[in-house]
Parts: sequence; C-alpha cells; structure tokens
Amino acid sequence: MSALEKALEYSEIEEKYARELQSLASRIKHPALRAIFAGIAKDSEKHSLLYKSIAELLARTQPFISVEELREVSAVIERHVETEAKMLEEAKRLLESTNDPRVKLLVAAIADDEAEHHALLFSVKKRIAELETLTEQVLWDMVWRDSPWHGAPGG
Repeated sequence: MSALEKALEYSEIEEKYARELQSLASRIKHPALRAIFAGIAKDSEKHSLLYKSIAELLARTQPFISVEELREVSAVIERHVETEAKMLEEAKRLLESTNDPRVKLLVAAIADDEAEHHALLFSVKKRIAELETLTEQVLWDMVWRDSPWHGAPGG
C-alpha cells in the first residue's frame, strides 16, 4: 500500500472515530466527560483533515504561497501564539490555585494543548508557509540559477 493510499485510509478511520466519539458525547450528561469526548472527536476530525492534506501533498504539486498570503499567515500565527502564551500562563496559574483533581486534569489537558499549538504554529510557518512562498528571489533563482540555460533561450 502506498503512502497516499495509507493517508486516505487513515483519514477515513479518523473520520469514523470522530463520529463515534461525537455520538457518545451527545448522549452523556456529565459536562466534563461530554467535553472530553467532544474534544477528542474534534481532534480526530483534525487528524482526518491532516491525513487528507498529506494525500494532497503526495498526489500533486501544490501552488506557491504568495508573499501577501505569507504576511497574512505570519500575522495570524503571531497573534495566535501571543494568545496561546497568555492562555498557557493562565492555565498554569489555575493549576497552582486549585486542589480539585477533576479541575486539575482538565486544565492540564488545556495547558498541554496550548503548548502543542504554540510549537505547531511556529513549525507550520517555518516548514510550510515560508518554504512554499513564491518570492521574487525564488522566481529569479528559478529563471537564472536553477535553469540550465540561465534565462537564455533554450539551448
């Protein structure tokens, strides 16, 4: 089985799992359990989308990102990272101020997610957005440096 086929299969598995968990969450009355199962269902939906995007990356060449799109992505990431950092600090304060093990468990889960999102956003910016942006320098390198004819007619 190819990596493309595996990605599509895993996407379907995650999608099915998300539906099952969401169904369970909708039947449970306890707010913490309902929230945990619904949250995990959303993570499975996210995983399904990520596997689909892996399949897309493997199946075809992706379009370049424009410089304007990179600016927008960078600005949103920076704002989100700032917010995530503040929320992580708040979660840490809440962890220190409560003795209820149920609350500690839920806040610890939130803090872990905030830290993970923080790292993921930085990686996305560096490893995808910046690398796949069509800048003027990339364009000139394609025409001159990377071309066997260095911009001259073919040959």
